[in-house]
Amino acid sequence: MLKQRLITAAVLIPLVVLAILLLPSIGFIALMAAIALMAIWEWLSMAAMKPPTKILASLSFLAVLLVLFTMAVIQHVLLSGLIFWLLASLIIVVFAHRPLPGFLARCFHNKVFTYLLSMLVALLFVYSAVWLHGLANNGPVLVLYVLVSVWLADTGGYFAGKRWGKHALAKAISPNKTLEGLAGALILVAVWSVLAYQLGVAEDLWIITWIVISLTTGLISVSGDLFESLFKRSYQTKDSGNLLPGHGGMLDRVDSLLAAVPFFAALMWLTGQF
Repeated sequence: MLKQRLITAAVLIPLVVLAILLLPSIGFIALMAAIALMAIWEWLSMAAMKPPTKILASLSFLAVLLVLFTMAVIQHVLLSGLIFWLLASLIIVVFAHRPLPGFLARCFHNKVFTYLLSMLVALLFVYSAVWLHGLANNGPVLVLYVLVSVWLADTGGYFAGKRWGKHALAKAISPNKTLEGLAGALILVAVWSVLAYQLGVAEDLWIITWIVISLTTGLISVSGDLFESLFKRSYQTKDSGNLLPGHGGMLDRVDSLLAAVPFFAALMWLTGQF
């Protein structure tokens, strides 16, 4: 499994980096929309929805995304992403070690709820990623920074959890994740944030502000992973798909990014520097 993960990562990472840095805006929008559509498709497949429903969801997603891009709603979308992922994180913290209550359990196993949540999460992700990528000074670099932060958080969490993991992070949601793994994830993100700051990625932000933004984004990326796990546990599914060898489906690969990108974009917007 680890060998497959490494091979897949070795192939995909250079392609993703080049796409972020070299694609024009329209190409980047198309790439993000394609990733989101694959994630939506897999999310609805977990809920055993039929192809016509998934096609309708895909067309609806594209229509709403187009409308958003034609309206002056930047602050509303970015703040919505921030609030949504804070609320999702609150649910995860409260029910990390105990089952969801009846009402919430029924929501996470409800197909309409799943449909609406997949659409919302995908829209917030794509819009925020495109906004971030389009920033005048170093937008593509900031997008790449978030991706590397999430990759390092995943890597630190995996290896620290394997080596030292003893205390469950969210036993009722994902029993294999540990507090030690979370610590490993945040340490790598902290080191990366300082390095990136020295390289000028943060522009004129104060270093403490930059590190806080980076660490909270790292924490939220874990929430994205666990949020998907709530749905997988509800629908008794291990992986969202098998598109990426060693990684599962596209949703399994980008679940952390679905949360981290909107959250990071909102925090950067709130600094007033961008």
